[in-house]
Amino acid sequence: MIMESRENVEQMGIIFDMDGVIIDSNPLHIKAWRSVFEKENVFISDDDFSNIVSGTTGDTAIRTLLKRELTQDEVNHFNEAVDAEFRRMLTEMNVGPVKGLRNFLERMRSAGHRIVVATSAPTKNVDMVMDKLQLREYFEFIIDRTRVTHGKPHPEIYLKTLEQIAIPDSRCVVFEDSLAGVKSAVGAGLRVIGVTTSHSAEELNAIGASLTIKDFDEVSAEHISTLMSTN
Repeated sequence: MIMESRENVEQMGIIFDMDGVIIDSNPLHIKAWRSVFEKENVFISDDDFSNIVSGTTGDTAIRTLLKRELTQDEVNHFNEAVDAEFRRMLTEMNVGPVKGLRNFLERMRSAGHRIVVATSAPTKNVDMVMDKLQLREYFEFIIDRTRVTHGKPHPEIYLKTLEQIAIPDSRCVVFEDSLAGVKSAVGAGLRVIGVTTSHSAEELNAIGASLTIKDFDEVSAEHISTLMSTN
């Protein structure tokens, strides 16, 4: 195991998206979206999920997929139906965190870095994932869908995270897997490490990821410090 020492280490802010970063949940999400929308005679392709749905709060995606005027109550109904179907499937599945995550979190916590989550998921989804994976203890705070007005790729969620974490943006890094998420973090002035659970390294780099990893066995505090020292 790579050990990180508190000695001579400047505190960093380590910010995680949840779906596709903490847990490789996108296969379940696409099944949930398809299950709900096939009742509306709408088929969601892999490209639709990656480019329209993934990483967002869902409102814009729902309107785009259904191609008709919807009230906010109708949009909320579809969001809630998709999220409920996701939670139902997650309850039945034996899933774990992305490879290497728990050891990485232990190292970052032992080194005194601040660890938080910024996710487009609703609170019920966040609670289920955190409790199922037994990861809640590692995160100082969590900002979810209920805390923002504008979903990713708007930078609001990461700007709010920066306000709360109170560490300069130059000392923070974001782990993201979605195109919308990378755009959101970059728009907030943050460096991004892309996790290739949803998109290729080339796709993530093309929209602003500074580095990409397959899983958390491939990253350490030294990698992040080096990234922060580059322009």
